[in-house]
Amino acid sequence: MKFNEITIHTTTIGAEVISGVLMNEGITCFSVDDPSDLAELLESKYVPFDYVEDGLLREDGDVLVRVYLAENEQGQLQLEGVLAGIDKLRAENEDWLGSLEIELSETDEKDWENNWKQYFHPLPIGEKFLVVPSWEKVPGEGRVVIEIDPASSFGTGRHETTALCLEALEKLEPAGKNVLDMGCGSGILGIGASLLGANHIDAVDIDMVATRIANENAEKNGVPSEEMEVFCGNVLTDEAMWNSFAGKRYDIILANIVADIIDAMLPLFDACLMPNGRMVCSGIISPRKEFVLNSLAIHGFEVEEIKEKNDWIAIVCKKSKTPFREIAI
Repeated sequence: MKFNEITIHTTTIGAEVISGVLMNEGITCFSVDDPSDLAELLESKYVPFDYVEDGLLREDGDVLVRVYLAENEQGQLQLEGVLAGIDKLRAENEDWLGSLEIELSETDEKDWENNWKQYFHPLPIGEKFLVVPSWEKVPGEGRVVIEIDPASSFGTGRHETTALCLEALEKLEPAGKNVLDMGCGSGILGIGASLLGANHIDAVDIDMVATRIANENAEKNGVPSEEMEVFCGNVLTDEAMWNSFAGKRYDIILANIVADIIDAMLPLFDACLMPNGRMVCSGIISPRKEFVLNSLAIHGFEVEEIKEKNDWIAIVCKKSKTPFREIAI
């Protein structure tokens, strides 16, 4: 399969804004190459200094946001949306956004997978997880190792939203519990739940490529298909699929999506979350925090914890006995 590679030149702060543009177009798989992260990488005990190639020591200082879009109808629509979003940012003429220069090129799937390798290294997350690409073999040092390679779906652990979910998941102690991973991407959250002893995981994504990769990653990590079932579809447009999940019961729901989709799915989550269950909502940019908090209250969820990382928000909540309802005046 052919892919369009889009590289956007920006700044550290600008990368957060551009991430929002991408997420609004339904793009949940992208990398942020920030030179300021290199110092932290070189100090990591998981990466020996001589492993880092000289080509990574860039001198231009630009932060590069890179995304790969398939050369199909969906990818073309997403590309047009991204270009329009960047043009809108350029019109604001804000210096802190950087040059917003865009590089476009074409690559095939094999080249794309190899190009990612220079950016991915073992990554400790929370107190229990270590996310490792398959080409690096390192001891877990007491951590639960999740083997995830960069591929055409969101979830390598490097983005704040995924890391926040994994940190929340380990505290929820999923051992013996049933889990719903809505918007599963690479399947990393469901796999993490399984490796911590979850009883069963239902993983759902709208994208066929994502569900294929989630299944592959589950197999790679030794998670049986009967323990983690992966479904492809849109519960917001498929009534039968909505009713299917509404009829199930989950102890933990992981919803790493975006604010508007979380809001639309809250009636479903209310129907299928056990009375003593917990839900983690993530994929929320900071300006949308109050919107999600209000929506959770309206639909009868009580916030237990708000986790923040670099302007991204994750919210851990449970069902409330006294749900708030807005009254129109």
